[in-house]
Amino acid sequence: ATASVHHRRDMATLAMRAVGSSLLARARAEPISSRAGRPRAARVRAGCLNRAGAKSIHVLPRRVERLGARHPRGWTCAARSTVAASDAKAEDDDEAGDSAGAVKKHEGSAELATQLEAAGDAVAEYLNEALKTWEPPKFLWRTLYTLLLLGLVVKRVLWQRKLNMQQTLQQIARVGPDTLGVAMLTSSFVGMVFTIQFCKEFSKVGLTRVIGGLLGLAFTRELTPVICAIVLAGRVGSAIAAELGTMQVSEQVDQLRTLGSDPVDYLVAPRVVACAVSLPILSLVSFSIGMAASILLADLRYGISPNAIIDSAAKYLESGDIGIMSFKALAFGAVIATISCGWGQTTTGGAKGVGESTTASVVISLVAIFVVDFFISLTWFQR
Repeated sequence: ATASVHHRRDMATLAMRAVGSSLLARARAEPISSRAGRPRAARVRAGCLNRAGAKSIHVLPRRVERLGARHPRGWTCAARSTVAASDAKAEDDDEAGDSAGAVKKHEGSAELATQLEAAGDAVAEYLNEALKTWEPPKFLWRTLYTLLLLGLVVKRVLWQRKLNMQQTLQQIARVGPDTLGVAMLTSSFVGMVFTIQFCKEFSKVGLTRVIGGLLGLAFTRELTPVICAIVLAGRVGSAIAAELGTMQVSEQVDQLRTLGSDPVDYLVAPRVVACAVSLPILSLVSFSIGMAASILLADLRYGISPNAIIDSAAKYLESGDIGIMSFKALAFGAVIATISCGWGQTTTGGAKGVGESTTASVVISLVAIFVVDFFISLTWFQR
């Protein structure tokens, strides 16, 4: 009995929802203006109908309950179909609203993508125009070309064993005589200057027996290779840069490429090898001349025996000192020749460009000498 009562109440509720939803739909569909524009008699009849409808809503549950007791299955199906139709209509309205929102969202994202694409095109066009007029600094691309040239020379000489011996011997014969006299003269006077300073100061404290060792260490480790490298950069490096620069502006380098000759094999590698081989020999000769000048000055001016200086130098000097002097000279010669060839082969602007390349090659070579000297000393003397 309790279950049947609950069943009838559920059917009554479903029927009320169906009737109420139909009345609400009708009320919403009818505009207010149409209601206000009706005649008085029609409004009276509508009011009567509304009161009758309200009364029927109060009476309807009891009638539905009595009628559902007689035909429970029919009333249930009808009520449920009505409610299902109203729910389906509401879901359709919600889906239509969601689809409209999705369309608006898609339109907004498409508009944003279009704006981003236009901004990207504008940036790309600006960069393209800027790169057309921009040129890299001359020093930067010349430095990169010189480093590339050094790599090519190392590859040709050490890995491929490819070297033009005739050109190399000619360059060695040119580099040695051109530099030897100036290097010997410079080393002798630098040695005498250091001898004056050492003899004057060490004589005050009675340490004249260490003068020879100090002079030998100073000459082998720093003075001789650096002095000879400076002379080589000013005497030979400038000539190499001027020669190759003239060949570049007069298109002789292009003619070599046309004839099938590689400028690196024919012009660059022989000069680099010649300077790298000649500078250690010049350093050894300059070291001997500098020590001889120092011994002579110490004997004649300060009365220090030559045997004392020679014995002191032999006591303090080691074979490694001669080795580091030769290694530094080899590195300085290769660096000077590579920079001179690189700046010469990148010459532009005719005779004016040749002069600028020659001056720049000498200045950069001098700076490179001291930079390389620092790194070699830092690596060698920390062991």
